[in-house]
Amino acid sequence: MSEHRHLIRSASIITGFTFLSRIFGYLRDQRQLFLLGTTLAADAFTIAFRIPNLLRRLVGEGAVSAAFIPVFSRYLAEDKREEAWKFANSMLTVMTVLLAAITMLGVVFSPQLVLLFASGFGDTPGKIELTAFLNRIIFPYIFFISLSALTMGMLNSFQKFAAPAFAPVLLNISIIVMSFFAGRFTEPSVALAIGVLIGGVLQLAIQLPSLWKAGWRFRPRLDLRHPGVRRAAALMAPVVFGAGIVQVNVFVDSVFASFLEEGSVTSIYVADRVMELVLGGYAIALSTAILPMLSRQAAENRIDEMKTTLNFGARLILFITVPATVGLITLRQPIIEVLFEHGNFNAQSTALTTWALLFFALGLPAFSMVKIIVPAFYALQDTRTPVKIAFIAMFLNAGLNFVFFRPLENGGPPLATTLSALFNSLALMVIFYRRHGSYGVRGIMSSFLKFLAASLALGVVTIALINWPGFYFGQELPRQIFALAVTIAIGATTYFGVVYLAGARELGELMDVVRRRGKRIE
Repeated sequence: MSEHRHLIRSASIITGFTFLSRIFGYLRDQRQLFLLGTTLAADAFTIAFRIPNLLRRLVGEGAVSAAFIPVFSRYLAEDKREEAWKFANSMLTVMTVLLAAITMLGVVFSPQLVLLFASGFGDTPGKIELTAFLNRIIFPYIFFISLSALTMGMLNSFQKFAAPAFAPVLLNISIIVMSFFAGRFTEPSVALAIGVLIGGVLQLAIQLPSLWKAGWRFRPRLDLRHPGVRRAAALMAPVVFGAGIVQVNVFVDSVFASFLEEGSVTSIYVADRVMELVLGGYAIALSTAILPMLSRQAAENRIDEMKTTLNFGARLILFITVPATVGLITLRQPIIEVLFEHGNFNAQSTALTTWALLFFALGLPAFSMVKIIVPAFYALQDTRTPVKIAFIAMFLNAGLNFVFFRPLENGGPPLATTLSALFNSLALMVIFYRRHGSYGVRGIMSSFLKFLAASLALGVVTIALINWPGFYFGQELPRQIFALAVTIAIGATTYFGVVYLAGARELGELMDVVRRRGKRIE
C-alpha cells in the first residue's frame, strides 16, 4: 500500500471515530444548551471549561505533537525501541510532575483566572463567583487530558489511531450522563462540570491497554539529561510559546465577547463547535495522521516525498473544506435551528449564533491549512518558524478585534480570528516554498479553483431548496430535519457531480481507497 493511500485510510479511521465523537459532542452541547440556554450559567460554564482546555492545548496536545512525535519517531526509525521507551517514560514522568503543579495552582487561583479571561463578568453580580466555582471542579481535567495527549503521541507513532480517536467520545458521554443528574444539584452546571472531570479520567484510561500491547511498561524515570528529553524540551519551548500565542487569541476573543450582550460568549462557543464539527471531521484527522508520516520521511531525509505528501494533504483538505464553507454559510440558520433551538436556547440565541457562525465559516479552509502546513515544519524539527508567524498573527487578531468589536458585535471576534488564520496559513506556505522548493502550489491552486466552482454550484442549489416555499420554514421539527437532510444530500451530490465533470483527481484518489477498504489497518 502506498504511503498516501495509507495516509487516507489512517485519516479515515480517525475521521470515523471523530465523527462519532462529534455526534456525541452535539448531544452534549444540546443537553448543555437545553439546561442552560444562553444564560448567565451558560456563560459561566463555557469560560470555566475553556480555561483548563486552553491550558491543555498549551502544555499537552500542542507540545506533544510538535516535540514528542518527531523525536520518538526517529528512535523507532533507527530501530532503537528500548531507548524510545526510556525516552517516553522520562517524558511521562516529567509531564506528570509539571501537570500536578499546574493543576494545584489552577485550583487555588481560579477566581483570578476567571477575572483574567472574562473581566466583563464582574459587571453581573455572582457571575465571577459561579465561574470560579465551576472552574475549580473542572481544572484537574487538564492533568488527565494532557497525559492522555502524551499516550496518544506514542500510539500515533506506531500508526495506532483507533483508541486515541475514540477517547474524546468518552468525554462527551460522561457529560451527557451527568446532565441527567442536573436536578440533584442546586446549580445544574455543576453536574456538567463533574462530567468533564470524569471524562478526562476515562480518556486517559481507554488508551492504556493499546499502549500496553504496543510494548510500553511504565517505569518512572525523572531523567532530565536523557538526550531525547533534552531534544524534545528544545523543540517544545517555542511550541509552548506558540501554543500560548494561539490561546492568547482565544483569550482576547473571550475578553471582547464578555463585554457584549448576555449570551455572546456562549453563541461564539456554539458557532465554533459547529465549525469544529467540519474541521474535526477530516482536517484534524488528516493532520493527526500526517505528522507521523512526515516525521518518518524527514528522519530518512526523504524531502521530496515530504513535499509530495504535503501537496496531497493540502489538496484533500481543500476538497473537503471549500464546499463545507459554502454549505455552512448558506445553511447556517437551519443548521443552528435544527441542532440547538430547544429548551432555553430560543430564536434570539439562534440569531446570535448564526451571526458568529457566518464569520467562522469563512475561515474554515485557512484553519484547516494551518493544521497541514505546521506539521511539515514540526517534522523537520523546526518549531520556531510557526511560532514567529503565530506571534505576528496574534497582534493582527488583537488589532482586528478592536476594529470589528463594535460594528459587528459578536461577529467581530470570529472575523478577527478568521483573518489572522488566513495570514498564518499563507505566510507559512510561502516560507516553506522558499526554503524547500516547490511542493506543487500550482496544482493546489488548480484544484482549489475546481472546488470553488463546484462549491458555488452547491451554494446556489442549497439556497434555492431551503428557501422553497413550504419546504423548510414554517414546518415542524421532524419536517425541518428531513428538509435540511435532503438539502445537504442534494447539495453534496451537486458538488461531487461538478467536481467529477471538472476532472478533479482528488475524487478518484478517495474512491480508490473506498474500493480497497477491505484491507484492514489499525
